[in-house]
Amino acid sequence: QGFIRSPLVFNFLLEIKGWKGKIEPGGYFISKSMSVLRIADILVHHPHQKWVIIPEGLRKEEVSQILKSKLNWQDSQEKEFLEKADEGYLFPDTYLLNLDYSGGKVAERTMGYFNEKVADLFLKAKENNIRNDTLIVLASLVQREAATEAEMPLIAGIIWNRWVKNMKFEIDATIQYALGTPGNWWPIVKPEDYKTDSPYNTYLKAGRPPAPICSPGLTAIEAVIFPQESEYLYYLHDEERKIHCAKTYQEHLENIDKYLKK
Repeated sequence: QGFIRSPLVFNFLLEIKGWKGKIEPGGYFISKSMSVLRIADILVHHPHQKWVIIPEGLRKEEVSQILKSKLNWQDSQEKEFLEKADEGYLFPDTYLLNLDYSGGKVAERTMGYFNEKVADLFLKAKENNIRNDTLIVLASLVQREAATEAEMPLIAGIIWNRWVKNMKFEIDATIQYALGTPGNWWPIVKPEDYKTDSPYNTYLKAGRPPAPICSPGLTAIEAVIFPQESEYLYYLHDEERKIHCAKTYQEHLENIDKYLKK
């Protein structure tokens, strides 16, 4: 568009500077009055905005690590983000973010987008007598427990079945959340972990956890509002991540023997 008069010279410059392939998608401030060297330097070293992908199912500490890496944050910016961000309400999506945004600004941006994207679902939840906070807590459980989006309504239905029958949820993902540490936010649950004293231990505590355990996507949220009806109360995933459901605890034990024990 007239910023670079000679693509040949520009590419040659990138080559001799060792900058070939180092220009990332994003936002940059450049001017047609700039030299080709200045433009190349800005495109390689001085972006104004960067694209950041926030996947579904991450806790806010994992989101902050992605942001810190992509936006070159200092510890203070990450700390501010974590202080402002509400677990479960950081909408998973692709964002074009300014590098000069504060941690609080990014938290506001992701949570504001969450409210925009989920507004219609909150209305549908209200029509089905589901409170907003309950909706997002249960959706976060579905997000972490489901191996595929296709099985999310099934798992949501099983969680509702347990709650209606006053059964404990007994979901491993909630224990993982309670035990998560930097570098291992979702640890493998060991037998002794089921005794962990935490409000997030759904093997010991009845009802739903006090807050979400991750940021769910729209499919998981929809699954909680429109769950698949079944008589199942238990489920497990085999080594190939295929789900197996059971109506009784005895059937569940048989599935454990069949699919999990070698």
